[in-house]
Amino acid sequence: MKINNKLKTSSILNRESSYAVEQSSSNSFKLMINAGKKTAKEIQSNYKKTKTLILCGIGGNGGDGFITAQELLNKGWDIEVAIIGNKNKIKDDSLKALKKLKINTHDFKDIQLEKIGLFVDAIIGIGLSRNIKDNISKVLKIIDNHNSPIVALDIPSGIDCNSGKILGYAAHCELVITFSSLKYGHILTPGSEKSKNIKVINIGISRSVLNDISPSINLNIKKYWINNIKWPKIDDHKYSRGFSLVVGGPKNMTGAARLAAISAQRTGSGIVCVAVEKNAEQIYFITLLSQIVKTYRNIEEFTSIINEKRINSIVIGPGLKENNSSILKVKSTLKTNKKILLDAGAISCFKGKLKTFKNIIADKDVIITPHEGELNAIMPEISGNIIDKALNAAEQLGCIVVLKGATTVIASPNNKALVNCAGSKWLSTAGSGDVLAGIIGGLLSNKMDSYLAAAFGVWLHSEIGNYLGPGLIAEDIPIYIKKILKKLL
Repeated sequence: MKINNKLKTSSILNRESSYAVEQSSSNSFKLMINAGKKTAKEIQSNYKKTKTLILCGIGGNGGDGFITAQELLNKGWDIEVAIIGNKNKIKDDSLKALKKLKINTHDFKDIQLEKIGLFVDAIIGIGLSRNIKDNISKVLKIIDNHNSPIVALDIPSGIDCNSGKILGYAAHCELVITFSSLKYGHILTPGSEKSKNIKVINIGISRSVLNDISPSINLNIKKYWINNIKWPKIDDHKYSRGFSLVVGGPKNMTGAARLAAISAQRTGSGIVCVAVEKNAEQIYFITLLSQIVKTYRNIEEFTSIINEKRINSIVIGPGLKENNSSILKVKSTLKTNKKILLDAGAISCFKGKLKTFKNIIADKDVIITPHEGELNAIMPEISGNIIDKALNAAEQLGCIVVLKGATTVIASPNNKALVNCAGSKWLSTAGSGDVLAGIIGGLLSNKMDSYLAAAFGVWLHSEIGNYLGPGLIAEDIPIYIKKILKKLL
């Protein structure tokens, strides 16, 4: 999915927020006219004149389609319009739009499909919340199997705007022209897979209206963190660049922490230390080179290591077992009042202990990086799509939540989130999450703002995944951190 967004906003709205934005206008029919005119202009820009079938539903999306049809007719296009649904139920702005149409509409069954060079899907739009009817599914399947491309207005019909779920059937669209902002359904899987290209157009909604929408959800793009990256200065040394500590896993789980440690150093930590259990020290000593290894035999010695004054950030969780010993280590780590990243085992060991977890992270500078399974383990009552879950968890826990998945969400307790679009499918490999934990830990060590460090870290991780592609394994990722960083610099 490629997003072409010439607007300066990167907002992502759900259905309710989208309706609130539209209702901010005193003239809803003017918005519909603007939507149709600008859609027609985009179609003209992207396609040569061809016989075009515009499929219009009986709601607002159909109204946008009627205006689009008339605008293309005015430009000399060969247009046919088929109404999908009961024409007698069209009302309000959509009826006004239909009355402006200067050609007769047809039943879909009467269209000579072999002559159609382009389809425009204006059947349902963002209002869908239950499975589409069989007659609509049938139409969508027919055009999906046709050789001609499909352009969708606002969102492909059949996709739930709030969840990205396919409610019955949705056709694959070459271009989606959406109004004012992106919608959840464009970004969340599997709905995101139905759009090859998305273009966001302004239909007359002021940017201030979009900025006032809460929660504030935006694409995770460079403008949010690019100026906050702490590049080394000419007079920096290893300690001034940042000191990260990674808590190592036991003897049979050393790989995760080693990946995290190397990634932290690649991302900018001037010095990285790994705190390891005495019986696992040999593996770490043999396999790590420029990273320091410190060993401990008990919680007292562990506490002494993590309280080193020069340490700026601590990553704990990669390779950590889910037991009481781990809980003690997490509690001790949080008492240091340093920047802390909790991953994997450091989260899962609090299953059934949510109250304790909330208490120990309260008022701390903490990032947690669970996938949905790990989050559900400690917060089983949480529900909704991945964006809602991340925001809810961040608010309840009072910390930054990086909820990992095909789409990854970085949410803060103050009701804002950045969303990293799905696409880096090659990152679905063992150890990838440990690398991400180390990347963010390294950024935290050189004093980058925690929310922005999390967002930049997720973006960097994703970019490397896209760059490396097929055959990627976790060990590859740290090596290519430098390549993406050099491009940014």
